[in-house]
Amino acid sequence: MKKFLAICLTVVIVGGFIKFTYTSNKCKNINHAVQHYFTSGILNRYKMYNIGTLDLSFSNGNIAVVKIDGMEKKSPHHQRAYSVFLERNSQGIWKVKKIYPAQVTLQSQ
Repeated sequence: MKKFLAICLTVVIVGGFIKFTYTSNKCKNINHAVQHYFTSGILNRYKMYNIGTLDLSFSNGNIAVVKIDGMEKKSPHHQRAYSVFLERNSQGIWKVKKIYPAQVTLQSQ
């Protein structure tokens, strides 16, 4: 019985590591990073059912602002829009740093 539990635990840990590595590698693409953040996660309060539009407003290679809109996951599936501030780390992986509601969008002058 202990052998079976050890094998199951090993498989779960290796599987989790492979999934984490795969997701991190895919998040080198800014579109995939935003899509992944907003459509996955159990405790994600910004989780969406789908993303309708994804527009890159600003990017200098290390910092980016992306405007998205889509249907939220919770019923009755209202339309939501956000401005997302992302930053690229030293491995080239995009991370979401801040999310602003649609009313507080960044405007160029």
